[in-house]
Amino acid sequence: MAPYISDNYAILWFKTVEGDTIKVRERHHPRFIAEPKKGYTIGNIEYLFDEHPDVHATRVVEKFATLSRKERQQFVEVSVYSVRSLNSILEYAERLPEVKGVYNTGLIPVQWYLFYKDVAPSNLCAVKEEDRKLISIEVINDEESIEPPPFEVLIFEVSNSPIEKINVYDKSQRLVSSLRGMEGAVLKSFQELIREMDPDVMVTDCPIATIKRVVHRAACNAMDFRFGRDGERYHGRIFLGLTAFLDSGLSGLVERSRFTFAPLGVSAKWEPGKTIDSRQCYAAVKMGVVVPRMKGGLGYATTVWDVVRKDRGGMLFSPVVGLHENVACLDFESMFPNVIVHKNISYETVTSEGIDTSIPGFMGVFTRPFLERRLRLKHQRDKYTLGSPEWWLCHRRQSALKLMLVVVYGYSGCYANRFANIRVFQEINRQARIAMVQALNICLKNGFEVIYGDTDSLFVKGQGATEKDYRDLAARVTEETHLQMGLDRHFRYLVLLTRTTDPRMVVVRRYYGKLTNGHLFYRGIELRRHDTPSYIKDMQTRIIEALFKTDDPENVIKEGVTQALEIANCAMKDVQRGLVNPRELVISKRLRKDLSQYRTHQPHIVAAMLGAEEGGDSNYLLLNTKRKNPYLRVMPASLLNGSHRRYDRKKYTEMTQRAAWNLLRPFVPSEDYIGRSRYRRSNLKDYFKSSPI
Repeated sequence: MAPYISDNYAILWFKTVEGDTIKVRERHHPRFIAEPKKGYTIGNIEYLFDEHPDVHATRVVEKFATLSRKERQQFVEVSVYSVRSLNSILEYAERLPEVKGVYNTGLIPVQWYLFYKDVAPSNLCAVKEEDRKLISIEVINDEESIEPPPFEVLIFEVSNSPIEKINVYDKSQRLVSSLRGMEGAVLKSFQELIREMDPDVMVTDCPIATIKRVVHRAACNAMDFRFGRDGERYHGRIFLGLTAFLDSGLSGLVERSRFTFAPLGVSAKWEPGKTIDSRQCYAAVKMGVVVPRMKGGLGYATTVWDVVRKDRGGMLFSPVVGLHENVACLDFESMFPNVIVHKNISYETVTSEGIDTSIPGFMGVFTRPFLERRLRLKHQRDKYTLGSPEWWLCHRRQSALKLMLVVVYGYSGCYANRFANIRVFQEINRQARIAMVQALNICLKNGFEVIYGDTDSLFVKGQGATEKDYRDLAARVTEETHLQMGLDRHFRYLVLLTRTTDPRMVVVRRYYGKLTNGHLFYRGIELRRHDTPSYIKDMQTRIIEALFKTDDPENVIKEGVTQALEIANCAMKDVQRGLVNPRELVISKRLRKDLSQYRTHQPHIVAAMLGAEEGGDSNYLLLNTKRKNPYLRVMPASLLNGSHRRYDRKKYTEMTQRAAWNLLRPFVPSEDYIGRSRYRRSNLKDYFKSSPI
């Protein structure tokens, strides 16, 4: 549950199926691998390490030196007495002239321990222990279960110092207790509540900083506050950030932890590249390959022309701007991971001469099981009712896996990758482009029109085509490309958009439409943005619904656009007249770092400085963007009450107009056309021309 290394012991916490928690330990000697320089023997460096007082033992092992795995060679495996002496031994090894290099380092110590045990945090295990000492541990396969481990979750929210209020919630974010009063009394009650509820997982904003602040404030009140179990200050529980918990859920974070072999609280906050590095290290260890230090992978000399020719990224087909009906989005399922697996693309197989197929590629070996699991969970999700608990469990698990699988592709060309071979990244893109062109030609050959293509998906339409026709087309693409393609979405209507600032320029990933099941779907518009005020989101929703409420495509232009313009005009007028509730105009922007690290006075930063920060977001209202003093331009949303009506009418009117324009660009001549009064022009000459007199 929450493993860690302490001196020369590995400490493991387990949650039993009966709901109890147990703590066991095992003697642990961290280890690494050393290679002698040319001219020195294994015995030479084994002797040098044996003489060091902090070295527990050495032994000769046979490992593969590279991912090519052609033949094994001898190395010295060095184990040290405790984790505290590991770094000093590594520094000693690097100073030895007889040592060419050291391997199997660079991750947190508990990961290496779990690699060798072949047990990941949150695994279901059969454990034998005696007097709290680990005797044996064996993983039980629970791959078919979508439920996360039965961990008890407690969410808490701490007020600013002095801490005079702490709100406690359950995993569904229902308020359990609100502790208020003098700081000492509040902290004492919180400590008692933790002991009483005994949660396995504790969730809060910025968990490390928050927990340290609570402990510090408790010390100021002569209290010895302990978050952990068994008398420990911190250990024995999992601590998660609120954003990670809400975004991924416990089930998604479990997938991430099992992928990385890192504790849930650690892996949840890691950047994507670090998660892939962890998995690659584990896969190399399992294959008997030594893991090089983090110094970057293979580099090579090339020409500018070669870069232009080979490093071309994903394939894009320009969108046919405007309104379309009966459109299918055909999508290559997990295209890049599938290319890696089925084309045997890996660091050691891709060379300037082509792809070596004589050995299974390292990348494919560790990618395949997660690709298969992700696709199984995705298809299993679609069998459940949208939004049901089972649907969410599958969705969060497959979403976590999807992110990591995409990063496998992206990280393959990263300079910091231990095994990186930039040709791999280029080859994945090349194979993906070939597949897209093949798919395009298959669609055209079968009488379909391709109106847009983006990296791994094609938007196609056919006169009178049914859902079955589109599925059959996807099956033909799968058969000829050997990459799985499916019908991702079927649109009744679809509008492909141009660039906001220049309607003459097409743009990718910006469209909206209505699916055949009646649901709306959109990309690249304000409705998708986290920081769009709810008033503008509501206006865009009503505009799209007005456009597509008819079954006749001609009426979309004749009636739908007129009604959409009326909705936009009314929305702008209400903003101009100050009739909109300011709470509907609140803007919410995510804060990516600590406020002290910002150097500019952008509205969301200033608002956060004024107290607008809530759950990692800055929630604020624009008062007057023309004021010279940035602190007078915004107002924290928390200060809004029923009597406040003032907001920056001009700025919000511009935002409303732009949001309407973003949807209606294919149908109206200019942005100024939206919101202006339009009267029927007439004069006497026109009257007499039309008069029968």
